[in-house]
Amino acid sequence: MAYKIVAVLLIVIASILWLDYDVALFFHNHSYPFFSLITHLGNAVPYLLAGLGAYLFFRKSDPAKAKKGLFLFTSVIVAGLITTALKILISRPRPKLFFSEHLTTPQFFELKGKFWSMPSGHTTTAFAAMVSLGLIFPKYRYIFWFLALLVAASRVVLAQHYISDVLIGALIGTLSAVLLYKRMGLAK
Repeated sequence: MAYKIVAVLLIVIASILWLDYDVALFFHNHSYPFFSLITHLGNAVPYLLAGLGAYLFFRKSDPAKAKKGLFLFTSVIVAGLITTALKILISRPRPKLFFSEHLTTPQFFELKGKFWSMPSGHTTTAFAAMVSLGLIFPKYRYIFWFLALLVAASRVVLAQHYISDVLIGALIGTLSAVLLYKRMGLAK
């Protein structure tokens, strides 16, 4: 798995150097209603409520289902905490600051949202939730993964993030789900 992580990180570096700003400029000042709807699938609250609700509802009657609910909840929380810490640490300016002020340099330890471009929180949430759901319901995993990819694309198309931001978010979300799945004893 380590070589896959290194490969993604190398792609992120390449994206920062050669793709991010050109792609952001391409999508700047366009309207994409479909992606404006899809991006809401990256909101953490519904997944947290569903996971916690499943845990509370099934904890006495069906411990296996309760554990899966807790897994979904934990995956989204852990991925979100990691992402928030990295957003504050890196403090990369969002594309809107690139468009208005040509600001691209990380500010480090900035608490304003306009500097929280990397990693993408919506993408992190979508991948943590959708990979988790794909592990819980393997028959539908490709549908869940496709939805996560759509959320990641929406963040770039809507000029909220750069490609590298969504790649890092996807990596964090995926790793959180896969590692917690094993750690919580759900892997067979």
